[in-house]
Amino acid sequence: MIHRYLLSVLLCSSALAEVRLETLPEDGMQPQIAVSASGMAHLIYLKGNPKGCEVRYTSRAVDAPTWAPPMTVNSVPKSAIAMGTIRGAQLSLGKMDSVQVIWNGSAAGAEDPASAPLWYARLEQGAGAFSPQVNLMEGVALDGGASIAANGNGSVCVVWHAAPKVAEGERARIVWVKRSADDGYTFAKARPLNAASPGVCACCSLRASLGDDGVLHVLYRGAPEMDERGMRWISQRDGKTTVKVLDQWKLAACPMSSCAIHGTAMAWENDGRICVSLGNSASVVSLATAGAKHPVIAKSRSGLTLVASVVGSGWAKSGTLRWDLLDASGRIVDSGTGPKLPVWSFPAAYARTDGGFVVLR
Repeated sequence: MIHRYLLSVLLCSSALAEVRLETLPEDGMQPQIAVSASGMAHLIYLKGNPKGCEVRYTSRAVDAPTWAPPMTVNSVPKSAIAMGTIRGAQLSLGKMDSVQVIWNGSAAGAEDPASAPLWYARLEQGAGAFSPQVNLMEGVALDGGASIAANGNGSVCVVWHAAPKVAEGERARIVWVKRSADDGYTFAKARPLNAASPGVCACCSLRASLGDDGVLHVLYRGAPEMDERGMRWISQRDGKTTVKVLDQWKLAACPMSSCAIHGTAMAWENDGRICVSLGNSASVVSLATAGAKHPVIAKSRSGLTLVASVVGSGWAKSGTLRWDLLDASGRIVDSGTGPKLPVWSFPAAYARTDGGFVVLR
């Protein structure tokens, strides 16, 4: 018997690369993918009631047709949130491909039901279950999705934004980082990353990456003034932090956006269009599709970059899958669309060894 989620719902070919669209296991939503150096694709997604759901995990070789039997990440049932689209689970691969997962949680299992928890769990290679989830939250007014970044040296960084005090609002919000030097067994006290230039859009998520050289990068939406919503890029090396303004967006509201980092490539939303920086030049490519949100990035060995997004989604409203293929200069060489995604969801993508791509929805 062939399960529904193993079927490719659409196959798009060009002279450059094949883009294969697949549905998620278990009617999942909000997928996140991390690919190891050995070619294993690690997948997490949410399952169940969007107000209180489960985090599920599975894996397969990047060229394999089937996923391993899924397992549940969260030890407290229904402690993840899918509503709002940007507060779901994130993952990164640590030492010896340990699977590191965080998620903004529901109050289920939290010591203080009035405080939103930031849950964390890990899976060691060969283990049969994730560690019991723990709350890493410090500060108040957690909102917008958190992010996790790890490397093969045992360093793990959990990053989120929150206000020092509830009454201080968006312009006082700070990006925080909580570090581990032992692959997530223990974490140091949270430290601010942008205390000298505060202001974070409260309901927008951020993304972090951590190189083997220990350099931490964080992409987030700033809010230094009520009508300023441009993207900021934090780089921290050897304790020295720089914050760079990537663009401007005059908007006196929170767009509830997410963003993506893949190596040196980044993608984010600006006024309903996806902006892409491939990291090899100062230029930023603005994709033409209007109403696009929640970009994800995948890069092939041949230098192609796939950017997938969801078009037309909103609060409790589903959107349609869109993907664009860019060459090394940022020129769009192929594009495609797919079916509607589930409400509150977005795609995930990764590259296969043959130079093609898989997009999961």
